[in-house]
Amino acid sequence: MMCPYCGQEMEQGYIVSDARRAIAWRKDKHESAVVKDEEGIQLARQHFFESALNFGEAYCCKVCKKIVIDYERLI
Repeated sequence: MMCPYCGQEMEQGYIVSDARRAIAWRKDKHESAVVKDEEGIQLARQHFFESALNFGEAYCCKVCKKIVIDYERLI
């Protein structure tokens, strides 16, 4: 998918959440929402126990720092 803001190619990935109530963009929907590497983008993080959630497919443009979520495809 091309970024609607800058026209660069976007990376396909997912918005994920885990038991620590962290939210992140990750390339794989089965990766932890707690980002400890350069492969994900931490969006929010809280330290309360809650069951895991996946919010669906999302595209990330690392050039202009935008994430696009197609809510028609939400899980």
